[in-house]
Amino acid sequence: MNKKKVFGSFLLAFLWAVGFLVIHFSEDASAAKAGVKPPEAVNGDVSIAGKVGNDNDETPGEWYIGEQPTNPKENAPVLLFVQGLNSTAQVWWEDNDMYQTAVNAGYQTAFLQLYDAGGASADMWDNGQLLAEKIVEIYNYFDQTPLTIVAHSKGGVDTQTALAYYDAWPYVNRVITLSSPHHGSELADLAYSSWAGWLADLLGGQGEGTYSLQTAYMQDFRATIDAMPEAYYNDYYTMAGTDWGSMFSSLWMGGVYLSQYGDNDGAVTVASSRLPGGEEIAVGDWNHTMIRTGETFPVFEPYLGVNHLAQARISEVKSSNSVDVLTSKKPVFTPGSEKEVMETNPDTDLWIHGGELDSGENGIQVAVEDEVKELRVNLLTSKKPRNIYWVDPSGKQIAAEVETGADHTGIFHEAAYQGVQLKNPQPGEWTLRVDAEGKDAYLLVAEYVTDLGIDLNMKRTVQQAEQGLKQKQLETRININDRKIDQQSLTFTYKINKESSPSVVKSLPQQAKSGLNHLITLEEAEHIYNVTVEIEGKTKDGYLFKRTIVKSF
Repeated sequence: MNKKKVFGSFLLAFLWAVGFLVIHFSEDASAAKAGVKPPEAVNGDVSIAGKVGNDNDETPGEWYIGEQPTNPKENAPVLLFVQGLNSTAQVWWEDNDMYQTAVNAGYQTAFLQLYDAGGASADMWDNGQLLAEKIVEIYNYFDQTPLTIVAHSKGGVDTQTALAYYDAWPYVNRVITLSSPHHGSELADLAYSSWAGWLADLLGGQGEGTYSLQTAYMQDFRATIDAMPEAYYNDYYTMAGTDWGSMFSSLWMGGVYLSQYGDNDGAVTVASSRLPGGEEIAVGDWNHTMIRTGETFPVFEPYLGVNHLAQARISEVKSSNSVDVLTSKKPVFTPGSEKEVMETNPDTDLWIHGGELDSGENGIQVAVEDEVKELRVNLLTSKKPRNIYWVDPSGKQIAAEVETGADHTGIFHEAAYQGVQLKNPQPGEWTLRVDAEGKDAYLLVAEYVTDLGIDLNMKRTVQQAEQGLKQKQLETRININDRKIDQQSLTFTYKINKESSPSVVKSLPQQAKSGLNHLITLEEAEHIYNVTVEIEGKTKDGYLFKRTIVKSF
């Protein structure tokens, strides 16, 4: 189902994500209640301390074995399940029937706590190194039975790093990735935008895991990994989803935001789930949570393989109990000599805003132009506000029907989520009044159901500059409908953040008109930049409109 056509293209919030992303479950419906004993911890090398940053308090490096199946499948591999961003191993058996389904099908199972389980998200290099070491321990524990890895979200990126970069590939037969952001997540780009900084700081949403999932960072990651011969020594199979749930549900915001980049499951786009050198099994009507449940097990079971490695791999298996990891844990990305990425035209029906909230009532001004059929507002805060209502352009108070919940994309970890909408809103300046309980921060993503008439094409390149240096360039080509928009009023402001800094290093206002190109050049090509493009102008009838686009490059 194409949610964008049915509901319009709502907005994000989040990974968010990201394998990116993941939900923390209660223990009400555990594996034990389903008739299968929960996995048991195995004493391994668990002397790794997690960092503070999210609510997890498990021990990174600890791993578990599942119950021995009563009807073991002949020649079956051991299934090692790897979870995603800000998640713990328990998501596979708490409020989830994936573990039970695998055991009932006759498979021996294993699970592992990555660094995210210890209190803060980690990038693929840290998680990949830990995973590589534990793969060998688990392989030897099961009498050198090859493993097949089933990875959700960012767990798929961590897995490929462990196998290709940290040389754990000889111990693994196949890899199944369930909605893994192999090309990054635009939700991670959003988390590092100039508007999201206040809330991300409050929630700890700007961890190393989220940072590494920015699309620009993952572009360099793909160039590094895919150039390695080990990248596809193992067979990779991918799956993706296209459902976000009901309007204003926990994944709806992410689905709306990502819809400008194509079909998605509320946290990861279908395009990002596809792995170069991998084989796509299925794209189905699953959301980012559903895809890692037992519902999808029958879909990927035929691809799990048997318990033997290819003959070429057997000779590579080390006899020791540890992997010979690379001495340089995190590579320094070197921009290519002439690397160019053409991007799909981003939609211009979203406006993003954020900032601090004082204790008590706060006003957020929202511009609404003429011919807007519906306005849908997604608001993330760290705590649920006491009250939310509208003030229309005439000053009249209007009650807001608020849908509430928690963000489950994984990026804005457990943020309070509020969704409100206005049908056929009066044009002019509206005010969303938010009564905050104590100091707080917010991220607002508004979706306008209308046809404003702005088309953009954005292209990122790395160019050779003088004296062998390289520079990054962002080119924006603009086309507008001059029957709807006053060209003389149109401005683009590019707010540029460098690396993970919350401060804007450049703010470049640009006049804009149809057919015009903007070219932004940054000299230090080795850095990741986040660009927030603020579009502002007036319609032919004189009403103000605002839109926002976020990119990393």
